[in-house]
Amino acid sequence: MKLIVTSDSHGLTNELLELVKRHEDADAFIHCGDSELSPESSQMAPYIAVKGNCDFNGDFPEFVVKPLEGLNIFVTHGHLVGVKQSPMNLIYKALEQEAQIACFGHTHVAVAFKEGNCVFINPGSLRLPRNSIHRTYVVCDVSPDHKEINVQYMDIHGQPVDEFSKSFSLE
Repeated sequence: MKLIVTSDSHGLTNELLELVKRHEDADAFIHCGDSELSPESSQMAPYIAVKGNCDFNGDFPEFVVKPLEGLNIFVTHGHLVGVKQSPMNLIYKALEQEAQIACFGHTHVAVAFKEGNCVFINPGSLRLPRNSIHRTYVVCDVSPDHKEINVQYMDIHGQPVDEFSKSFSLE
């Protein structure tokens, strides 16, 4: 299974469509909020999306739990669980949802980590990165047996950003 994860695009439109075109073989496209676009916009149509603290143009859900190929994918922006202060509330929320992958944004910081049997992914920001010069998103590949999750960070032009990329084992 292949997931494309992005966040904090803050009004970008062509870039969101370019990700869909570039990764047309993906099983799902995820936007972790602060698109600043309407849920009805053509740019957001391909994305499983949530509401960020800067999303005033419509009614995205605060969080989504999406079952995909036997895994639960939890998506939230992160502002309502205080991700800038600590990841603990996010971790508890994802574990309550029995998620194996949790995607979040808000901090504009590209980071991936594992807690329990869940991989947490913040794709950074397509527009305003905070821990890098690279405007990033994630290509997340899950092995058919769901035991390996590869989190590959990419820059906005589709080039790998290996300094943040990681692989995780779910066993």
